[in-house]
Amino acid sequence: MVTVRHPAAPRRALLAAVALATGAVVSAPALLPGTPEPQASAATSAAQPTAVTSTIPLAFGAYSQGMDRDPRVLDRTASAVGRPMAIASVFRGRGDDPYWPYPSDRAMGATRTLLVAWSLEDYGSFAYWSSGRGDAVLRAKARTLRAYGRPVVLRPWAEMNADWVAHQPTTGAAKSRGGTPAQFKAAWRRAVTIFRQERATNVRWAFNPTTDTYAGTTDVRTIYPGNDVVDILGLDGYNWGTTQARNLGWRSFDDVYAAQYQRLVALAPRKPVWICEISSADPASAGVSSVAVSAPRGQSKAAWWLDAFARMRTGYRNVQAVVIFDVDKERNWRVTSSSGATAGLRSAVATPILKPRQP
Repeated sequence: MVTVRHPAAPRRALLAAVALATGAVVSAPALLPGTPEPQASAATSAAQPTAVTSTIPLAFGAYSQGMDRDPRVLDRTASAVGRPMAIASVFRGRGDDPYWPYPSDRAMGATRTLLVAWSLEDYGSFAYWSSGRGDAVLRAKARTLRAYGRPVVLRPWAEMNADWVAHQPTTGAAKSRGGTPAQFKAAWRRAVTIFRQERATNVRWAFNPTTDTYAGTTDVRTIYPGNDVVDILGLDGYNWGTTQARNLGWRSFDDVYAAQYQRLVALAPRKPVWICEISSADPASAGVSSVAVSAPRGQSKAAWWLDAFARMRTGYRNVQAVVIFDVDKERNWRVTSSSGATAGLRSAVATPILKPRQP
């Protein structure tokens, strides 16, 4: 059970001056991994099987520490993992909106899909958006991204179900940047509608809660905006490791992901699922947090990665992409947190993981 988490802070206007980095870029498909056409899912449903005509490899991506300033960092992540990074994950908010896509976004997105955690809560509550007060912001960004032309997946109000965020939809007292489930759905639908009016056809929408389902979080079934305005189902989930903090412990991939994955797939059996943020604490490396982490006997970050991708290889059939949170922050989430962790991850994905594609 996660009680404290916040995505990496958005890069603000200073990045507008960052020069376009040079260097090799890992080649990746131009189309969105797992979503070849609008309104057509690349995932198949475990609950409602359909005919499978082909398979596609599981796509990989990352948000790697430092890549906003030097896009070549993402190439180094690909080299460490041993897989191309088809998705570049970034965090953007109100201070970024006049400027992004930044030069670094354009460099990383030249051969990749941009996955953008868009913090619309920076502007105000759900009512701010559903009432139309934010329409100018939405139209401006829709026009900018339409002109950008490359594939973009937006995950607005990311981790909205979590009880630690100010934009959590609630039925009781409203949070400062939130509102009711109905207001959240109305805000979401208005945002998507405006982008469609502006013909930003290169943009897709990811409904992206955390994997948490404990009391105090918001049930995703009460806030899902609808299949007609969602293209991708996203999930953020971490193994925080065993510490002295309450409610935290070493949790397997299934422990973290299974319950919420099943809820989402039941809502939209034919939608692709992207794991938008994932990593594990490393008992071998506390990192900047200095939090000592332990694991059960026989467990390690390497073993965690091996188990996670083994589970995705034989199950979680709708998962089409995995995006690693490659940052030393609350824990040492880095791909290279220790040599053992890197070797375990690299071994886990050494053989392509093939996922079913629907006709």
